[in-house]
Amino acid sequence: MNVALAGLPLAGKTCLFDALSQGAVDSAASPARADHPNIATVALPDQRLDWLYEHYRPDKRVPVRIEFLDLPGLAPGRSDLAAQNTAIMEHLRRADALVYVLRAFESDRVPGRIDPKADRDVLDGEFLISDLDVTLRRIEKIEGQIAKPLPDRDVLKHELEFLSRCREALEAEKPLHDIAQTDAERGILRNFAALTGKPVVTVLNVGERHAGQPRKGAEAYAGLGRPLIALCASLEAEIRQLPPDERGAFMDEMGLDRMHAIDLLPAVHQAQDRITFYTTGDKEVAARSIPRGATAIDAAGDVHTDMARGFIRAEVVTLDDLTSAGDVKQARADGHVRLEGRDYVVQDGDIILFHFSR
Repeated sequence: MNVALAGLPLAGKTCLFDALSQGAVDSAASPARADHPNIATVALPDQRLDWLYEHYRPDKRVPVRIEFLDLPGLAPGRSDLAAQNTAIMEHLRRADALVYVLRAFESDRVPGRIDPKADRDVLDGEFLISDLDVTLRRIEKIEGQIAKPLPDRDVLKHELEFLSRCREALEAEKPLHDIAQTDAERGILRNFAALTGKPVVTVLNVGERHAGQPRKGAEAYAGLGRPLIALCASLEAEIRQLPPDERGAFMDEMGLDRMHAIDLLPAVHQAQDRITFYTTGDKEVAARSIPRGATAIDAAGDVHTDMARGFIRAEVVTLDDLTSAGDVKQARADGHVRLEGRDYVVQDGDIILFHFSR
């Protein structure tokens, strides 16, 4: 799962990245570049996985992990940075989801107006223009192809019809995230990696005076979209650099009762409409992320391709039923362990044991 931080220069993306990565990358020594973004992999907090680990006591605990990319800020209108902006856009296109980082803090070191809504509009506008450019180029290419007697001509005609609808939406300044109606159309949208079709989580980067109650700092700004997370990225990044035994006192001093950057992790996961299922064993318990609507055969393939290839059946118990019963043996005796086939639609919180032939 690859998530890119997007924003204008000096919005606080790197501070947020540092708060999330807990110093895994030395951003000061190696600032993010368009040709070399900083990357950090962060574990998704999961109380259900914690319970399973304590219950089974295996050798290893495997959480869902999210990869974050820190990039330089987009600088629209800067002709001298055109190549950098293009490279940034390519990284954003390859991401599974975007995090908009919008400035809502005052600082003598950061000049210019404070207007998160206007900043978001700038980002949206740049992404619309970029998507329109890609769409027009693809339309032109397909129009040349369907003039020839190709075997996939009907498929190309359908893609052309869909892309024509995309063009109309973009020219009307409407994003593409709701335009695809079928799996085939969603596949087309994925193939050309539409920026305006990606899930977005918005981070409002407030100042230190609102660090303890960032939501209060967000009240002054409406229309920023949902999900919205407010936090003070610079302060949380600073706290992450402290030794763990010193963090509590500093947080109390700053009126911060908890770290808010961590809220971004489940928000990003949910924005992509993904769920979590679990596998357990003596060696490890693992949380595994799959798209909502995925089947048992899809989930088996996520664990290992051999499981999908030789799939026989899946034993499924919900975490709620397991915790109520106390163990799998009792859950089975209570009739809560089900045998499901390859087309079973996996539910969030399912614990699955896959039976397969080798």
